Amino acid sequence: MHRVALAALFVVLAGACADPISTTPTTDGASDTLKIRCDGATTDVLTPTVQARSDGVPLVLENTSDHELFVQTEAQGDGVPPGETSMRLLILPGGSRFRCLEMSDDLDPGVEGGWARFDVLAPQGWVSPDVDCPGTSYQGVADHAKGARGVADPLEDALKHFREDGDEIVQAGYATNGERTIVLLRDGAPIAGLVYISDGHGGWLQSESYGCSD
Repeated sequence: MHRVALAALFVVLAGACADPISTTPTTDGASDTLKIRCDGATTDVLTPTVQARSDGVPLVLENTSDHELFVQTEAQGDGVPPGETSMRLLILPGGSRFRCLEMSDDLDPGVEGGWARFDVLAPQGWVSPDVDCPGTSYQGVADHAKGARGVADPLEDALKHFREDGDEIVQAGYATNGERTIVLLRDGAPIAGLVYISDGHGGWLQSESYGCSD
């Protein structure tokens, strides 16, 4: 089972949210920021290897055209204005790709071609949020009333939901101001996970559960 929602997500950096939760020393030869330049016809990756931080991959995108472009990762896209835009990509470590396309009424995000590739190095202590189930899997989404208040500590709350002797519960994936993922490890491999989102008041609401059924 692969959690596409964590594979690629744009988060525009603004105000206090622009500060990372923590940083990771850069591996020799890797950039601490993914830098991309595009004009709608071509996409140039200026930093082919980038070191991810604990809260994602910082991106500085230079749109050299005089109009809005559509930018896209493997699983998500968004429009960006001319000039320089800073974002954060929640994209899993490994090989990835990115492209810019001309915005139009008949834009087809599934069109082939135009991709530029790059490699993402995992931050220190990285634990994958993905589970690889040999059999069946499950996934559920929780519904909360408007104004609901969450728990103070997602990790502590996850301990109440799943634990067996010999299992380990750890934070996995990227940790942002808006989302945290806690996974259950068995023999070092994730077999279940809980996703928590910020309630906007300093607490955390469980929003998603997933894992192996057997």
